[in-house]
Amino acid sequence: MSDNPRELNEIQLKADNITNETLEVTRQMKQLACETREIGASTAQDLQRQGEQLDKIEGDLDEINQDLKKAEKHLTNMEKCCGLCLCPCARPSGIKGSKSHDTAWQNAQKINNGGTVTTQPTSYQKQEVAKSGYVKKITNDAREDEMDENLAVVADVVGDLKMMALDMGDELERQNEKLDRMNKKTDLNVDRVRNAEARTQKLLDD
Repeated sequence: MSDNPRELNEIQLKADNITNETLEVTRQMKQLACETREIGASTAQDLQRQGEQLDKIEGDLDEINQDLKKAEKHLTNMEKCCGLCLCPCARPSGIKGSKSHDTAWQNAQKINNGGTVTTQPTSYQKQEVAKSGYVKKITNDAREDEMDENLAVVADVVGDLKMMALDMGDELERQNEKLDRMNKKTDLNVDRVRNAEARTQKLLDD
């Protein structure tokens, strides 16, 4: 190393500038990481609300199905009163029986992993991250301490983001399965309504 005081000052100045620039970079990393965590948390909340809305819609589809089953029973009683033959082979063409709908509904209810109705959320364990030791101390001043703290925050946020990603992945899978069930149930409800209309029209025609 040079003994020239001027050169030593220049080296020290460059080292200070590099340290300051590195410190500023770690501050920006910390800020971006924290902002990303906030966005992730907001997205997770939106996804949860979306899931709750889907739960409600599927519940409404189930209620509609129950109401249609009651209507079919009333139609069956009316058909008996009108003296119609209820034998399946004598049923008017294109009109399905309630049992076939019930079987199809049960199959739709099983559209999921392993034929179960709901997907249980997986419990993930967040890995512990080091609280320090990210910066090799050279000057041992406050700037290096802050850099180390900033990087520790970034490491912790990365762990949080990983957990959020896993949880959101599970929730998206659950919602996709639910959408498959809902699409099938919607088709079945529409088909059930059309069959009820056909049976009603048959009663009116007779």
